[in-house]
Amino acid sequence: MPQVTAGRMRRGLTEPFLPVAALALLALAAAALDATVLCWASVGAMAGYALSGSV
Repeated sequence: MPQVTAGRMRRGLTEPFLPVAALALLALAAAALDATVLCWASVGAMAGYALSGSV
């Protein structure tokens, strides 16, 4: 079984996949619930995250 080191854990937590996936699911859930403002807010958060250089 591979050992989980601090560097490996930090890299896994800072990968852009986790926040982008969470925001995409939020956008889909908001769209399904017909919550237009929340849907656009989550899409804007994804765009801001991408443009901030975090990705």
